[in-house]
Amino acid sequence: MTETDPSRPFDETEALAWLRSQPNGRITASAAELSRQWGWNRMRAGRRLRAWQNAGYIQRNAEEIVVTTSVTPAVTEAAGLPYEANVTRRSMSPVKLAAFIVALVLACVSAAFSIDGLTAIFAGAFWPVIIMGAALEAGKLVAAAWLTENWRSAPPLLCLILVVMIAVLMGLNAVGVFGFLTKAHLDHMANVDLALADRTAETEARLAIQTETVADLDRRIAQIDAAIEESTRLGRPVGAMTIADQKRRDRADIVASRQREAQALAALRIEKVKTEADRRRAEADVGPVRYLAELIGMPATDLERSVRLLTLALVAVLDPMAVALLLAAGAHSKPAKFR
Repeated sequence: MTETDPSRPFDETEALAWLRSQPNGRITASAAELSRQWGWNRMRAGRRLRAWQNAGYIQRNAEEIVVTTSVTPAVTEAAGLPYEANVTRRSMSPVKLAAFIVALVLACVSAAFSIDGLTAIFAGAFWPVIIMGAALEAGKLVAAAWLTENWRSAPPLLCLILVVMIAVLMGLNAVGVFGFLTKAHLDHMANVDLALADRTAETEARLAIQTETVADLDRRIAQIDAAIEESTRLGRPVGAMTIADQKRRDRADIVASRQREAQALAALRIEKVKTEADRRRAEADVGPVRYLAELIGMPATDLERSVRLLTLALVAVLDPMAVALLLAAGAHSKPAKFR
């Protein structure tokens, strides 16, 4: 083994190139010996050797290390790219690329919903919440991608801290998305209920007034007819005719008014029927939620609980799916073993 005393610690590309420079790409050395050669600590050398073995760059048999020749470093260095970065780029399959794109789309949708929900909670700081939410979402995705690339080589404490931070940010994202979806549902139901309640109250009030108007006109007509009938019954037809002549014009005007008011009353009754039809259509909009409640064994009238469960289900998969796909897109597949 060639002894070296580097003035600075090797980076990972230089350490792998040093292994390749050994005779026939073979060397027998422990992780402690290699760490002294590369200017590393023993723990880092052990983690990188395991990572290179899992990635297929080297083969290990006890302390014997054999550098594989499946990837030529000269080609990568000629392209001006680090060896491991180029290997990672070439190993990006169409499925991983699709997973990466879908992860970004899901992350953007989840972030938009979450930030909108947080702005509803902290309405007094609209733009600061948007800036903070966008920065936290970006930090979460970058942390997940970094963990995928450096899980085996990073210090365990740093990995633990990042995992906890990602979990906390996913929880905050879930709170924001839950707030956004719940607010959208409640706003829609409140607007429908208020609109229909206003129309119903107005129609009922106009209907009551119109009913009283028609009833008053009916009483006035009945009074005129009763006076004429009473004069006739008492044997005073001349007086009855005189009353009839005096009240004929008044009665005709009252009858005409009564017909107009009766038509208005009929129109109000039709409007009331239409309002009830609108209410039934609004209830039909939540029909799927009612069926969902019945499907999971809840009372069909308890729609709010069903909506909350559906919202929780969406929250539980939206952001975690984005993070999981991002991890899957950056994960290194183990090379297939052929016998």
